Amino acid sequence: MAYTDVRGLAVSTTSADALAAYERGIDLFLRWREGAADAFQAAVAADPHFVLGHCTRAYVAWRMGKPGLAREAHQQVMALADDAPDERERLHVRAVDAMQRCDAAAAQTHLEQVAAQYPTDRIGVRLLSFICIAQGDYGRGLEIARRSLTACPDDVQFQTMTGFFLEQSGYNAEGLAMSSRALASDPTNLFAYHAVGHAYVARGDYRNALETFERAASLERYGHILWHLAEAQAILGHERLTRDYSSAPTVPPFERIALMWRLEALRGARIDDAIWKDLAAQGERLLEHADYLTTWMHHWIGVALARAGEHEKARTQVERLRRLPAGRASGHWSTLGADLLEGEMAVMRGDHATAARLMAPAIRQIHDMGGGSREQKDIFRDLYLELQRRLGNADEVIELAQQRLLANPCHIQSLTALTWAYGRTGRPLLQRQAYQQLVNRAAEAGLPTRAPELLDAQQMLQATA
Repeated sequence: MAYTDVRGLAVSTTSADALAAYERGIDLFLRWREGAADAFQAAVAADPHFVLGHCTRAYVAWRMGKPGLAREAHQQVMALADDAPDERERLHVRAVDAMQRCDAAAAQTHLEQVAAQYPTDRIGVRLLSFICIAQGDYGRGLEIARRSLTACPDDVQFQTMTGFFLEQSGYNAEGLAMSSRALASDPTNLFAYHAVGHAYVARGDYRNALETFERAASLERYGHILWHLAEAQAILGHERLTRDYSSAPTVPPFERIALMWRLEALRGARIDDAIWKDLAAQGERLLEHADYLTTWMHHWIGVALARAGEHEKARTQVERLRRLPAGRASGHWSTLGADLLEGEMAVMRGDHATAARLMAPAIRQIHDMGGGSREQKDIFRDLYLELQRRLGNADEVIELAQQRLLANPCHIQSLTALTWAYGRTGRPLLQRQAYQQLVNRAAEAGLPTRAPELLDAQQMLQATA
């Protein structure tokens, strides 16, 4: 007797044990909990002919950065391809085969078909959401999430995806409400915590963001959750906490690179050359399977190589980005993203004018770019603002800071930049108002009481009282 999954979709296994292990794996994978790979292995051990079980093994192996395991699962999938009993499993077989061949366009086409024909296919829809993020197509992600949510309104994953893509599309309040609803339904779901935390960060509510991510980390020290904790602490100037979180073994090298770069380039922290050399070496090991890495990973590996003095290898990363497909297919990383990396390399050389020129087009179109989420890309906006300040461009600083503060009134860097720019342009009243806002917002954001920008603001307010 053939079985169906919990959403009523047919599966090829006739083994109750295989189906139970498969459902356990899906549940763990979607909630960002440990053990999904083992569960899928148990599923195919119980039924070696379970095609979808082998497909999900391959998917999860790729997400975990284990190309050898993915290759072995792909071989099993292709050996059983002719036995796939229905169109849904056949589409998954084609998607797995395309991924193994590094044919991203074909894989996307097959997953689009899965999501369109079977909107409650949880693994297919989730994988497609990753592609939307990589391409910066948050509107498409929201469309897919809403279609699945309509088909199954009580599904926590579809609620969370809808909330996340609402927030990424600029609808912060609506996104937070939907993601909070999902989290309330499943308080052990790290994916839901992640979406809620994102919404808090986007609006500058760092206290609630930290509390949300800390609760998630208390359940499991999932690498990306720890990255968010470290990133928020770096933004607030807590260097020691940032370093502590970033050193956790579950935080992948490319995310550790981003954290060290923020500390060094934006907080003025000194990151030892030995640390950069180690991060570059870790990146090079990842490049042994370069075709299976995401664009985002390639960018940060390029940063580490450049900072470690491996300039030719960093240039190779730039050229790799430039060979990506043009436009949306690569999230604009073949042009705008490659220029961003070159701009960061210019920052390392102290050539701020060149860095600003290279980064400017990407900053103007930052929300059209892919790679990561809007909040992950904020580091580029922050660096560009700092470059304009270093170049003495007060009018540009004012425009950039005011834009940023509309969405995030607690963005301390922007408030600090305004105090500098108003002073530079001889507007003492506006400068004092910016200092006062900085003091007020610092308390809301949780900025350390001894943070240099806060002490400067307090001193200036006292001097002009």
